[in-house]
Amino acid sequence: MRIRLHEPAVALTDLAIGLEAGAFAIAIALARTAPNATSTAAFAAARGDAIRRWFVVFFAATSLAAIAGAALHGRFPKGDSPGRLRLWRVSLGSIGVAGLSAWCLGALLALPREAAGRVRRVAVVAHGGYLVALSRTNPPYVVAIATYLPGALALGAGLVSRLRDPLVRGAAAIALAGLGLTFGAAAVQVRRIAIHPRLFDHNATYHAIQAVAVACFYAAARRFIGADARR
Repeated sequence: MRIRLHEPAVALTDLAIGLEAGAFAIAIALARTAPNATSTAAFAAARGDAIRRWFVVFFAATSLAAIAGAALHGRFPKGDSPGRLRLWRVSLGSIGVAGLSAWCLGALLALPREAAGRVRRVAVVAHGGYLVALSRTNPPYVVAIATYLPGALALGAGLVSRLRDPLVRGAAAIALAGLGLTFGAAAVQVRRIAIHPRLFDHNATYHAIQAVAVACFYAAARRFIGADARR
């Protein structure tokens, strides 16, 4: 049976990000911590399992948002059908959860444990309110971006604060590269820069850049948690 995709390049690149991020979520959840005390495992031990947990949330939320986006672009590009509305809310809600994980990761990287815990509680309440509101409304995409952006900036600040730490300097630099690619991809999307105007438009180009950014975040995550590279 042939499945007709309305925007094939956009849908397939979104699906690729979804599968990529989902695989990374599973890999981080299952990764071992390297026993070498001189590695970034020492940093991970000081933070417990919190950094691992929020990276898993980040990748899982990114995966769900991208897969929902693939279905929207491929099967429900327009209209107000119940199926499209449900997918739209899943996509925007997942973006909000990714923003929450960014807030929590930034706090864990930059702040003492108690202060990071306070930031986490406030962020959970705020994003919980966003999800409740989302279940009752049908907001535009810009609302999800406005919810995600403060978390991305908080994560960026947390990463910059770790550039002087020799244990995690490399991991922070790689994650900052991923964050820079994320903002660059957003600029490509807003300015409608495309590899090809019809076959690979600005949305597909955005996804291609974002896939590289997600890979950077994964490489950084493994270093932050001191994951054993042999696994």
